[in-house]
Amino acid sequence: MKKIIINTLKIVIPVLLGIYISWYFWSSFDEEQKDQFILVFKQADYFWVFLALIIGFTSHLSRAIRWKYALKPLGHNPSTFNSYNAIMIGYIANILVPRMGEASRAGVLKATDDVPFEKGFGSIVAERVIDVICLALVSGGALLFNLDKVDELIGLKEVINREKESAAEPSTPWLMYIIFGVLIAGVVGFAIAWFKIPKFKEKLTTFIVGLKEGLVSIFKMKDRIPYLLHTLNIWVCYVGMFWVVFYALPFTSVLPIEAIMAGFVAGTIGFIIVQGGIGTYPLMVGAVITFFRNPEHLAEKGILPEDTGFGALVWASQTVLIVVLGLISLFLVQRKKRKLRIINK
Repeated sequence: MKKIIINTLKIVIPVLLGIYISWYFWSSFDEEQKDQFILVFKQADYFWVFLALIIGFTSHLSRAIRWKYALKPLGHNPSTFNSYNAIMIGYIANILVPRMGEASRAGVLKATDDVPFEKGFGSIVAERVIDVICLALVSGGALLFNLDKVDELIGLKEVINREKESAAEPSTPWLMYIIFGVLIAGVVGFAIAWFKIPKFKEKLTTFIVGLKEGLVSIFKMKDRIPYLLHTLNIWVCYVGMFWVVFYALPFTSVLPIEAIMAGFVAGTIGFIIVQGGIGTYPLMVGAVITFFRNPEHLAEKGILPEDTGFGALVWASQTVLIVVLGLISLFLVQRKKRKLRIINK
């Protein structure tokens, strides 16, 4: 009976998680965004949306293969299948808890391929540094396409702030006091553990050494060329999965490359500012599109609702892909762990 309950929960919990994430995202839209999203949803040509999903999946698979090259100098060679599942579960974790994805990703590979957590985590941190450099290069390219519009594009932040303030909730100063108190307690607790508990100091030192090994793994690898090629492919896919959705609607299909590149950078920044890009991504992409379509309307009345709807369509398609693939990976990893326990008995 206990085994049946556990197996049932392993199926039910991911399903409930998917339902919760879907509700959470939908509730983040205001009524106008919901209406425009539904309108854009009805008008869209889903061939292009589906193509964007295929490109997105390709980027995730390429990231899994790239991660293997970083782990090889550390003496670990996980399967592409397990690396991919760890990455997708990390994306799900990032949606639920900000910056939790990296730790979850390293933890999953520890469970499936016995890759030490600290080494896996260090390789992920190194990967993030590479991705920041790539984002800077893409942003530089977008800047070159829009040299004559830089000041106006920077000024879009005022329009976006006005849109956000209309739905902003009142601040809660007491929350800041709680956060500050927790931080102080954490620092004090860490100091006590460091000086009074030898095992804590030993484990932390081991973790730092492993983290350092993971960080420098990129410089030790022999497969630098394949690593860089997969990095290039990942970012080409990122731009591509954003680009092709522009052809799904008549009013965006005619926009120039300058608008697409500026919109991509704005959307990426929206993901960075707010975890998962909830609410922010559609606004920032919508602001850029309105700027190129109807700058007079943007200056007088703000972002065109259908442009925010387009931003929501791009964001929703990317997010649904991550959620669905992440839940599938979660199920597959649970099944893998169950098989490993049976073998080890």
